[in-house]
Amino acid sequence: MLTKNVKKGIKISAIVAAIIYITLQIGIAFYQMPDQTMENTIKKGEWIAINKIAVGDYFLGFKLPSLSKIERGDLVYMFDPTDVDNPLYNRKKMISRVVALPKDAFELTNRALYVNNELVKEQPTIKQGYRVVVNDGVSLDSAFFGKYGLTEFIREDTKSELADKYKDIYKFEYSPVEIWEVPMTAEKALEVEKDSLLSYVRMIRARVPGRYFRTWPYSSYWFWNRWSTSPTFEVPGKGTVVSINFRTLAGYEELIEKYEGNKLDATLDNAIYINGSRVNSYTVKENYYIVLSDNRDRYFDLRSFGLVPESMIIGKVINKN
Repeated sequence: MLTKNVKKGIKISAIVAAIIYITLQIGIAFYQMPDQTMENTIKKGEWIAINKIAVGDYFLGFKLPSLSKIERGDLVYMFDPTDVDNPLYNRKKMISRVVALPKDAFELTNRALYVNNELVKEQPTIKQGYRVVVNDGVSLDSAFFGKYGLTEFIREDTKSELADKYKDIYKFEYSPVEIWEVPMTAEKALEVEKDSLLSYVRMIRARVPGRYFRTWPYSSYWFWNRWSTSPTFEVPGKGTVVSINFRTLAGYEELIEKYEGNKLDATLDNAIYINGSRVNSYTVKENYYIVLSDNRDRYFDLRSFGLVPESMIIGKVINKN
């Protein structure tokens, strides 16, 4: 027979366990960064703390109310939008940076981020892709990049048109010229540029053969690639009325079907139907956000999966900017 003290101890232990469980479910989470998409802000393998109370996680199938607004620049903890096979409680999680809010006008122009037609001053930890051209007859290896703390570097194809281009510019004797693509911060690029083995370090803004490709929403109207978007995109917000036609459909079809649960049919009579009714517009039910990876050339973000509904954002990163 259990004594009073033992019963009391069991009761207290059960209460403490319940509090810890609920706290971990709806309050605080710990997440280990699985990849390099958020470098240099969050390194691969780094453990970070997540405030789930800030925006409201799910508990017993219901999304809890948020205690703060999602703002531009926030590092958010969210469900992976590409994980559609698992139930909500078991979906993969990820971290990204919010760069545009509902009803913002978003645009990338040669890597520069514009929101509401204003150039955004971004965090110094943002990585962009740089082209590194070595001096005549020089060959680099991992040790060179290692001394600068660089772990990502790709040598351009020696048959690339760039080899001949830089050979002519710098009057190099040897061909092909050795050219590397390296993601790094602006500060690191200035440091690397001073190395006597190099001729040229510049941010990649023009076409790179084999790596210049179109991204979401993969449409002839939304002609986007990983560095530039055109035309300017207004982020849908609750109550926004968006024009629906065969030019714009690619930007909204996931929103309409996957996130807001409608039946979309664009196969009948050269017209578009939502829930059986022919339409040329749609009123958005939820707020949506645009997120970008801090490692802009090793990304998993808008360019991979599109818009992020507010319902999929379940926390904010603590003590990171």
